[in-house]
Amino acid sequence: MSTLRPVTVSLEELRSSSVSFDRLEEAFGPSSLGILINVIEDSLSLPEARYLTGWSHGNETLKSGSYDTQKGSFYVNCDFYQGSGQSRPAGEAYSEYPELTASNVWPPEDLLPGFRQCFQELCNLIIDTAVLVARACDGYAIAKIEGYELGYLERVVRTSTTTKARLLHYFPQGKSASGDQSTSNGDLGKSEQDLDTWCTTHIDHGCLTGLTSAVYIDESAHLPTLATFQDSSTLPPPLPILPGTPDPDCGLYIRSRTGVVTKVQIPTDCLAFQTGETLQLVTGGKFQAVPHFVRAAGGSVDGRQIARNTLAVFTQPDLEEVVDRQTGKTYAQLCREVAERFT
Repeated sequence: MSTLRPVTVSLEELRSSSVSFDRLEEAFGPSSLGILINVIEDSLSLPEARYLTGWSHGNETLKSGSYDTQKGSFYVNCDFYQGSGQSRPAGEAYSEYPELTASNVWPPEDLLPGFRQCFQELCNLIIDTAVLVARACDGYAIAKIEGYELGYLERVVRTSTTTKARLLHYFPQGKSASGDQSTSNGDLGKSEQDLDTWCTTHIDHGCLTGLTSAVYIDESAHLPTLATFQDSSTLPPPLPILPGTPDPDCGLYIRSRTGVVTKVQIPTDCLAFQTGETLQLVTGGKFQAVPHFVRAAGGSVDGRQIARNTLAVFTQPDLEEVVDRQTGKTYAQLCREVAERFT
């Protein structure tokens, strides 16, 4: 079986009617595949940053070895928290970590008005709150851990230039996503391997991960019209936000210190903070990274296509920061270890 690459064009080429006749013949002519791919997000993807800055979809591998197409991510480096006078680590010194040193890419303002400003304001709020959580953790660590550096975690969270935000969209799932996708309280007796259908079980490797409550929408409520793609000033109406997921078993789960799997519901007016691997190292295991996963909603719930949206902000040390006092391991070395686990 041969593999041929389809012809791709950008949204701007379609809007400006600048697709050449040659490319149309290549896509639809007698010797063609008969398919044309519209690459809307190409300008927002950074393969040179391992798709960990900007838009990413279908680039990460799951535990089965297949590519993850069940969610889309928009990654942002949060150095803006430090103001314009602060920059990320020099690319030459940390060329192994382009995902942490690449400049951000943003959607055009006319395509998503206000997106960048809202995104940065929400990230700043989450980091401000993470600083306060870190201060509380420092108070505990000073009292309980011999040799702990005064104010270490607050300093790391407040001054980091590598904090990363990830805006997540979990696509509605078909019936094939996890069997028949029937949902009942009895499903909670299944193994994690049966339940982690939207995001597999993992731990974060930063210090503290700030999480918003999940926003659920019904993507079948209405679809964009042709006018949306012909005229950038015509935006589709927003999809209505559901009061909660209609599938009671859908959402975020954690595995407790005693091995019990528990669903976590974050109230809409609250932020949640999870512990990561770096915090576990820094505290000598007094605080431990929490394994967690996300379970998808049923493929069709009352005829609706349920999608989940949330924002995670990973507060992380700068690359040269020592995260293991006993071994002298830096955060850069930890990042390398993490990368090796998944390659």
